[in-house]
Amino acid sequence: MRTKEEIGEKIEILNDKIAGLRAEEDLSNELKVILAGSELQSIMLTSTLVSSESQVRDLLEKFEERAEELTEKYEEASIEGNAELKNQVHAMIWTNDIRLDTIKWVLEEEDMEI
Repeated sequence: MRTKEEIGEKIEILNDKIAGLRAEEDLSNELKVILAGSELQSIMLTSTLVSSESQVRDLLEKFEERAEELTEKYEEASIEGNAELKNQVHAMIWTNDIRLDTIKWVLEEEDMEI
């Protein structure tokens, strides 16, 4: 598991990025997505600072299960041709993926950078 210092440094970098994006007057949709993702990563990282490794691993398991559920919902919506539900589920998948990637980074599960 990454050290509290490493996590703290990543939070600072994200918070700087968030502040910079919020200072922009007219954000494009792409920058709004980056802002939302950065905010979610910062929140997830902050929550891991007070969690034990076993608690973080429990979160990983929870979000992996959620990923499976969301994939099934997306497939069902595709079969039914329900575009609105597909879009909603896609957003939930995106959010869940950010959580998973952040937790995996904290646990050093994969050689990745968030």
